[in-house]
Amino acid sequence: MQMAKELKKNASRYAASESVKFFKDSFVNGGFTDASFKAWDQTNNPLAGKRTMYKSGKLMRSIKKQSATMQRVVVVADSDYADIHNNGGYIIVTEQMKKYFWAKYYEFVGGVTTNKRGAVSLNKKNVSLGKKAMFCRAMALKPVGSKIKIPQHQFMGNSKTLMKNFDQWFGDVVKNQIEPQFNDNSIKIELRNV
Repeated sequence: MQMAKELKKNASRYAASESVKFFKDSFVNGGFTDASFKAWDQTNNPLAGKRTMYKSGKLMRSIKKQSATMQRVVVVADSDYADIHNNGGYIIVTEQMKKYFWAKYYEFVGGVTTNKRGAVSLNKKNVSLGKKAMFCRAMALKPVGSKIKIPQHQFMGNSKTLMKNFDQWFGDVVKNQIEPQFNDNSIKIELRNV
């Protein structure tokens, strides 16, 4: 009985830590794995980082265990924008958003370098700044109250692969901890449908 209690306690601990790791791996892999892997569509936002959904790592770091009991494990992403990215949807343009994008526009335009004659250089940095500036200008010109579609980039949720991993782990632990208790090498535990 003691072994069973320990096993149940360890199972919830394992499920919590593995769930957090599995969901964070979505950012490393660039997509979510349910029964199979589904890659995220690449963003056309020039302000995004080199990898989709990973600029500062803040969203990935917001994934954590909220609670873990023998009956239930709860993992959350407590970032303000976790839900809109995980599920997709629309955001409403506000005056504050417009001010932010105008400020970013002027910041990017101000970073453009010129040559000795005063003409804008067509180097890689200036091209990148130009794309960012034009994106910010387009966002700043959107009317207040209009909607911007945020595509779904699921990084956590129900996953058949994750559940299969749990079943395999639990089966292996039961086999490796219970089988030796018989003190008889002829007794083998066989795991089925795991």
